[in-house]
Amino acid sequence: MFDYHFSKTLVDELLSYAGNSYTLKKGKLLAEQGKPLSKLILVRSGTISFSYDVGNGRRLLLGQLDCNNTLVGEVEALNDRPCIYSMTCQSEVTYNLIELKYWRELLQEKPELAMYTAKSIAEKFIENQQINLNKLLLPLSFNIAKDCLARYQDETVTMLKPYPKVSAEAERFATTERAYRRVVSDLVEQGLVQRTEQGLKPLDEDKLEEFIESFASR
Repeated sequence: MFDYHFSKTLVDELLSYAGNSYTLKKGKLLAEQGKPLSKLILVRSGTISFSYDVGNGRRLLLGQLDCNNTLVGEVEALNDRPCIYSMTCQSEVTYNLIELKYWRELLQEKPELAMYTAKSIAEKFIENQQINLNKLLLPLSFNIAKDCLARYQDETVTMLKPYPKVSAEAERFATTERAYRRVVSDLVEQGLVQRTEQGLKPLDEDKLEEFIESFASR
């Protein structure tokens, strides 16, 4: 559920090196986990989904991102490592490829952009790490409730969005569809959340917050 923060100045600078524009249809891979990234990707428009596959039939979905001149692959571009996640088009996606040398030259020439980029990557890492630790150490009911409340309180356009299908939402919480449905039904019965066409929403914000905070005292 981590946010993606970008420097508009950096994006504007990179647009001068954008070159040809490319388009991918829904369902196509924009980048593949474990594969090298030879160029930085600047997604002009469209929605992409991030996923991590452990190779045994299970995967973790991180969410969907609505892109508007959005940089992806910046971590891999900085350290020459293979792609961490697979990025799948959830709609038609238009993008440009930026030569890595231009990205690196800009960061070297303008320390303020390098600092902004480092801060952005650190923020994403810390937030994602906290989410993953909560999934590991706290019950599924806590994580679903906290996710629901966070989205209700912060509708940032750069926030990774949930999926419309229950099976995909279960993968986002690293659980089975059956377990996910059971926990959501329990939260609904307690009067904490409600199901809507846009996903789960708090039924009683204060009551839901009390439920989340109660796990700290157990």
